[in-house]
Amino acid sequence: MRERRRRETAARLGSASWIDAKGRVEHTGLWIDPKGSRPRFAGHAAQRWILLLSAVAMLIPMYGEAQRRGWIPDFEAIQPFPETGSVTVAGNVVGFVSKSSLTIAASAASAVVQLYDPDTNQHALSIYVGANERIEVPVPSGTYRVRLIEGQKWHGPKRFFGPNTSYETVADLMKFDPGAGHIIDLHRRPDGNLKTRLMVTGPRPL
Repeated sequence: MRERRRRETAARLGSASWIDAKGRVEHTGLWIDPKGSRPRFAGHAAQRWILLLSAVAMLIPMYGEAQRRGWIPDFEAIQPFPETGSVTVAGNVVGFVSKSSLTIAASAASAVVQLYDPDTNQHALSIYVGANERIEVPVPSGTYRVRLIEGQKWHGPKRFFGPNTSYETVADLMKFDPGAGHIIDLHRRPDGNLKTRLMVTGPRPL
């Protein structure tokens, strides 16, 4: 058990993973009116687009955080969230010939962590973790695309968390070697090393 633990890789979500600092445009001085009347900012169209895109880049993670906290009005009927550690397995996953593991530490939102085949985009496994809980589950060895679904009020495997469904994809593929595992910490933090991107479409019904 100790040897396997040494091989686990911890991945912590970063609060600014949607923003590339190198993409920012900064100005240290004012644009000067050629008539010399007074300093002013130039109203170039490109600058307006840069400001707009910067604002959007900031609003996207804020929107995801609002969903995770349940701030968007939700009047749908609430269902009990599945027990932490329960899973939904695709029909084509028959037994675990060689086992890896995945440890998930949920934040203040309940979570469904999904593994997808990166070649076929087919669902392989969904793991349910209640808010503020931590669980370790066995997973089939292989390489997967990991997707994160989080929210507060559960509406079932078709609607997930309703209008407050936060849906992200981990940017890099995650490889699970036999006898090893990964740890995903869903608490957002500035020094997080797990880069994600917000999905435009909602998650597929299970």
